[in-house]
Amino acid sequence: MKRALLASALLAFAPWAVTAAPAEAVRESTVAAPSRFETFTVALPTLGVERTLRVYLPRGYTNCEGCRYPVVYFMDGQNVFDAATSYVGEWGADETLDELLVKHDLAVIAVGVDHGGEARMNELSVWENPEFKPARGEAFLADLVGAVKPAIDARYRTRPAAASTTIVGSSMGGLMAHAALLRRPDVFGGAIIFSPSYWFSPAIAPETARTPLRPGQRVYVYAGGQESESMVPDAKAMFRRFEASGGGVLDKVFVEIPEGGHNEASWRAVLPAALCWRFAPICEPR
Repeated sequence: MKRALLASALLAFAPWAVTAAPAEAVRESTVAAPSRFETFTVALPTLGVERTLRVYLPRGYTNCEGCRYPVVYFMDGQNVFDAATSYVGEWGADETLDELLVKHDLAVIAVGVDHGGEARMNELSVWENPEFKPARGEAFLADLVGAVKPAIDARYRTRPAAASTTIVGSSMGGLMAHAALLRRPDVFGGAIIFSPSYWFSPAIAPETARTPLRPGQRVYVYAGGQESESMVPDAKAMFRRFEASGGGVLDKVFVEIPEGGHNEASWRAVLPAALCWRFAPICEPR
């Protein structure tokens, strides 16, 4: 009953976008506040590549020297803040975070970790798929923990503990968020998983079933009714495995939006409610 009421509150929190055609190329940046937006590259030694990080700082960061902030890591960083770097539109995470700060005093540092282009399918899954060999997700996750997070913690005033560290991803990025929650609970206290590509490997289910979440870990799973026929049933089945792993009933939530699609517009629409749920009671759905 509590879970049903929570889901109802989340559904009421935001207007849901239903469809979105791929956006035309945008040359001019759409970042909400460029003065609070920084990009730099880091070496990912396990993968043997460099990758761009896109960092959005909360309003007031510069003037609050003693303040420390939770960090939200977004997969597919090109699509998170700026339509100019995405060929399919952006999540609008910067606008969302600015609004949540005004409405709920929720201040977080957001980090978009760029995907590897043609290597994206290989890099974002720790589980094998015969059409996308080799799976390089373990290497990506190792670099996310061993290179990306230390770089962010050294450069910014973060709260480095797992309780203040969240990973967000959609589609294949949702698989990485799922894997990070299971395999590195010492680092990631929460995962927001949108439209996960659970079709990618049958190995995801048994690992989830045998890996209990740690006390305090939180997981939010979203699926849209206008995605593939398997999206909602697959996501529901996987969520039941999270539920069976134990922990508090309010630490897990599944949200289905019948009109939701597999696109940035739909993920952008659900993001405010997902972040509010993740950081409750600091930010409560209204």
